[in-house]
Amino acid sequence: MNHVIDLRAPWGKLGNSDVPHPLICHAIDTMAVAEVLFDQLVSARLRSKLTSAFSPIGEARTWVAFFCGLHDLGKLSPAFQALRADVAVRLMGEPAAGAIRRLPDYKRVGRIDTPHGVLTAVRVEPMLRAWGASLRTAQDLANAIGGHHGFFLRSETLRHARGGVRDHGGDLWKDWCVEFAEHVLQLRNLPKPSEAAWAQLRIETDLLVVLSGLTSVSDWIASAESNFPYAGADVDLAAYVERAAEQAREAVRRLEWIPWEPPEETRYKSLFGEDPRQMQFDVEQITDELDAPLMLIVEAPTGEGKTKAALQAAARLARSRPGSGPGGGLYFATPTRATSNQAYREISELINRYQPELAVKLLHSSAEDFLIAERMRNREDEALQPSAVDQDGDPAVAAEAREWFTRKRGLLAPVAVGTVDQVLMAGIRSRHVFVRMTGLSGKVVVIDEVHAYDPYMSTMLDRVLQWLGFLGVSVILLSATLPARRRNDLVRSWRTGLLGHNMTPALDATVAYPRITYATAETSQTVPTAVSGLNADRRMTVIRVPDEDMVSWLLEQVRRGGCAAVVHNMVRRVEKTQAALEEAISRLPAEERPELYVITGQLSAKARSEVEDRLRRAFGPPSREEEPDSPCKVRRGEVDRPARAIVVGTQVLESSLDLDFDLLVSDLAPIDSLIQRMGRVHRHGDAHPRPAHLADLTLAITGVEETDKGPKLPPYTGSIYPKAFTWRTWALLRDRKAIHSPGDVAELIEKVYGPQPVTCPSGWTALDEAALTLEKSHTNQRFDARVLYLPWPRRDMPLRDMTGRAESSRQTRREGRPS
Repeated sequence: MNHVIDLRAPWGKLGNSDVPHPLICHAIDTMAVAEVLFDQLVSARLRSKLTSAFSPIGEARTWVAFFCGLHDLGKLSPAFQALRADVAVRLMGEPAAGAIRRLPDYKRVGRIDTPHGVLTAVRVEPMLRAWGASLRTAQDLANAIGGHHGFFLRSETLRHARGGVRDHGGDLWKDWCVEFAEHVLQLRNLPKPSEAAWAQLRIETDLLVVLSGLTSVSDWIASAESNFPYAGADVDLAAYVERAAEQAREAVRRLEWIPWEPPEETRYKSLFGEDPRQMQFDVEQITDELDAPLMLIVEAPTGEGKTKAALQAAARLARSRPGSGPGGGLYFATPTRATSNQAYREISELINRYQPELAVKLLHSSAEDFLIAERMRNREDEALQPSAVDQDGDPAVAAEAREWFTRKRGLLAPVAVGTVDQVLMAGIRSRHVFVRMTGLSGKVVVIDEVHAYDPYMSTMLDRVLQWLGFLGVSVILLSATLPARRRNDLVRSWRTGLLGHNMTPALDATVAYPRITYATAETSQTVPTAVSGLNADRRMTVIRVPDEDMVSWLLEQVRRGGCAAVVHNMVRRVEKTQAALEEAISRLPAEERPELYVITGQLSAKARSEVEDRLRRAFGPPSREEEPDSPCKVRRGEVDRPARAIVVGTQVLESSLDLDFDLLVSDLAPIDSLIQRMGRVHRHGDAHPRPAHLADLTLAITGVEETDKGPKLPPYTGSIYPKAFTWRTWALLRDRKAIHSPGDVAELIEKVYGPQPVTCPSGWTALDEAALTLEKSHTNQRFDARVLYLPWPRRDMPLRDMTGRAESSRQTRREGRPS
């Protein structure tokens, strides 16, 4: 006997109320949200692939939304309905009520039934097979939506679940699930199953990943009662479809997920109101000639404007192309919170000129503190509160869903700036990793200072680049300079993912620095570029100043005027220098006392923001006038440069702030770090008046004691930088009188990091042991990353491999290393 039920009777959400939100209404809600998000979260390239994949059965947008809506089909079971047996029995009647009553009291004995996400996959697979889909397609689609609580399902999990006939309800409830799905098809005017060519449907892994991500995000938004009030069991479903569509549009609007729409004219001068430098012009030409997906690697000295070049390229890549659809997104990743804050200001300024309604998100652990301290917090509606997301499972799922809609986890926002950790998390086998991938899939991803990552992070980054290539994501990498081997690794990783097989790039390692590397599906090439007058023919005099003489020498240098920076490798050295300077300055005549600034990464967010603001006002770039014919409005700032000043800090001075000094004192560090620090001397060219005695660029290296057995450095320096790199750097610089940039840069980098490093004095016997220790450490770091990272992306890869043996997504850096 065929028992028909009212499909409005099974409840989907109840909360503490007796008024249900029917399961079919939640399916309609989720479908409506997915249709809105289809253009906003899924890239134009993947939308095109989805359109092609679903063409045998109809229009991709609606079919994708349909599968998103089926994610909770497993709730149509006696076990789930029994969680509120009082409501379910009243609404569903017999024979459903009998099956519900026969189940044990789960409140008393605990849950022993199949989680509804798993049961969704168990129900969907045979249903699609009956409709004509192949076994692989049915399994893939079932797993993609059944894993919406964060984990794709293992074969043994599904096999065990299929045996739970009692709490599933048997054939009767199975038939009701099919009736439920077919009624949703009818409500949304989709073809009957018998009218679609299911046997021709093929969905590859990249599309399944974004389908899974879209399912979870749509479910979270649809689960907020503020967006979709509970409809009650007597709802008119035909009318509800229209109502849900309007509610979905309003729900997404409140999230302010407005697609980034760069202006139609994306040339550099149009965006920034100034003529591009040669490197910026070359980047503009490359992106103008090549279509996405594209990888760019820009290697140029500090101060050349790599950030602006990347933003211009990203704007060009995000612009509409024929048939690609509107808009796009951007994630700008930096190595530290301080550099994220700096980039946030610059990107917000650009976006606000052309699209002020689009809020740029800042993503790192202290972003809220920074924004409050800066008094730049954007107006936001009350945070989205998904409810009953996993009512029959892990309560942490609802909390995690809410986190995705805060600033700390706002990777879904169209334009965001934050630390590289947010990108690296997308490479770790972890809960909801597919949501991270979906968030990145519709963006241009820019990664700054890519030379700054240790082997652990670099190994993780290589795997993420494979996946970004696999998803067709354009990537822009910025660096002061890279060893040739590292440049090849980055290009190989991305192109391997894009093409689906290992591709060793044939890059020309002899191309002079500065340079631009680009890669597409068809080609990869490195080409030379040129530096501006600011960085052309920079000759940095190198001198040595003993620790015990540094304070007196430094005060003598600025006595006649000038601004100096002191960069130490450790906070304890900053504190020691600060104390010595304060004592010495107190003994000077008032008219000769320099202003003293101190900044480290250990300052509170509020104190850090205040110091950074003082530093920008004193040593930042000068204001520039608006150009009358420029379409963009340039926000003018003021620089109040002191007559004499000393800034003492850690590596935050190395790259976090756009500051200009007349003189640099630095602890010994690996050559790439020293090159970064050197970029802070005369960074703004002739924009600031220079004291005559500091007209020449000077690097004073301190904290090094020369011995026959090698350089003696301050205690604990080895915990900051590997001895092999600092000693090789000293071998290059100990007898050197000057460093010429850009001419010497590439050679210096290769002699420290390349396969044939500099030859060191024979007495430095500890260097051989240090090199072996370094290699062992690098091997261990790479192994540790490989234990965590995602498998190699393949078009036919089982989804379960993405979340199998899941790890914490927070393991983006080696334990004990600074964030």
